[in-house]
Amino acid sequence: MSVLHRTLDELVAYPPHEPRSASTVYRKTHHHLVYELDAPCWICAVRHSQGGAMETHHAHFEWASQNGLDLSKVTKDWPALTDRKKLAEWVDSESNMLVLCAVHHRGQHTGIHSISYPAWLLQRYEGEEFTFIEQPAPVAKVALFAPDKGKQAA
Repeated sequence: MSVLHRTLDELVAYPPHEPRSASTVYRKTHHHLVYELDAPCWICAVRHSQGGAMETHHAHFEWASQNGLDLSKVTKDWPALTDRKKLAEWVDSESNMLVLCAVHHRGQHTGIHSISYPAWLLQRYEGEEFTFIEQPAPVAKVALFAPDKGKQAA
């Protein structure tokens, strides 16, 4: 086994913006995904109903970045985002969110905000016999695709 040790040091400038407060769209999105759908963490599949500390992560663009985006470039990948108002609503919508547990969102060695994307992504696909990133505390592995709650095994 080999271990890659690196220090992530990045400088990201964000354009001027109002202080962040949860938008109506974000509050509805978060509530729907975490509480109504009980969506699993995209990495480990733990759910709110299982005691997971669930959070929602802006998957493509962070909220603070939207004023610095070139709308013509964004529209090439998301044709419906034709103006700043649509972009602002989309940024906080389900189309731009990942449900993550606190460990895989903000954890020091495991969170998407703390480690490189290639290392973070390995956590979703690791096998039972190998752990890419040692956890500071044991994290139970949960089946990634659990059966529907309403269906019983035959």
